[in-house]
Amino acid sequence: MAFTGATAGYQAAAQANDTAISYAMEPTYGVPATGNYQRTRFTGENFKPTDATQRPDEINADIEAAQAVLTQTSVAGTLSGALSYGTYDDMLAAVLGADWANNVAQNGAVVKTWTIIEKMNGKWVVRPGSYCTQAQLTFAQGSFASTSFDFSCKQETLADADPAATYTDAPSGRVFNTVDNFVGMTVNGVAPDGCVKQIQITLARDGSGSDYGMGHADACGIRVGQLLASGSAQIFFKTWDMYQVWASGTQGPIVTTVKDADGNSYILTFLNAALRNPVINAGSKNTSIVATFDIEGNPQAGGGTFKIQRIPAAAPGG
Repeated sequence: MAFTGATAGYQAAAQANDTAISYAMEPTYGVPATGNYQRTRFTGENFKPTDATQRPDEINADIEAAQAVLTQTSVAGTLSGALSYGTYDDMLAAVLGADWANNVAQNGAVVKTWTIIEKMNGKWVVRPGSYCTQAQLTFAQGSFASTSFDFSCKQETLADADPAATYTDAPSGRVFNTVDNFVGMTVNGVAPDGCVKQIQITLARDGSGSDYGMGHADACGIRVGQLLASGSAQIFFKTWDMYQVWASGTQGPIVTTVKDADGNSYILTFLNAALRNPVINAGSKNTSIVATFDIEGNPQAGGGTFKIQRIPAAAPGG
């Protein structure tokens, strides 16, 4: 006999592969966005609510703790992904406090919150009032370019119906690799003599947080903090040039450029940065020495700490 059709009931649980995450900007903080949502790509997420409780130290003869009471519920998590052109532009601009203008986003004072929805196991997890508190970009030899975005959210609810009216598909560009897609790094306009082994860029909203009041467990609002740009670089140690930049206390632009296989580029610039905390050690025999530096982003004269420039690929024949 011919065995056709499919087996049912084989899954032990809902599958991560069936999960979808989308987002939309909120006109008003914490009010779930309606209308069109932007689908996004991701490699993982760890959003969760966390309950805070207090337990009064009541004196009793029962030899047991008193009933705990709920004081607040915070919601936070990290969305992780592989960097591809255009996929995370909204969140990169948001953490900078900026809008894209002429394909440039530079840190400013624009506040953006999002409603993030996650389709999972036949329902939608809705997280309004989602504020991006940190973005991290990592370019490391032996891996793809990776991203992570931390969020604090007003609340988390579960919906039976899709909150989105329509969707925009996620960008489909190829993931940046760290071989031929890594164009280079410069410090004050000069490329290091040794090969770059790793660069990490962290864009944080330092001092940000959620505020809580009485009458409800979720957040009342947010404190937006200020942009703090930092990073680190690992470079094969060939000369003392980068060490001398640190020793002299010189500050200036530190620029990382990547270009994907289709010709789309990002130029990621610390506008006025210093190298800090050099680590150059002969750790063990038969090893190549790697110099590690922290990158400290500082405002340039007149303002501005970090800038992202995106350069789309030239049109065929252009």
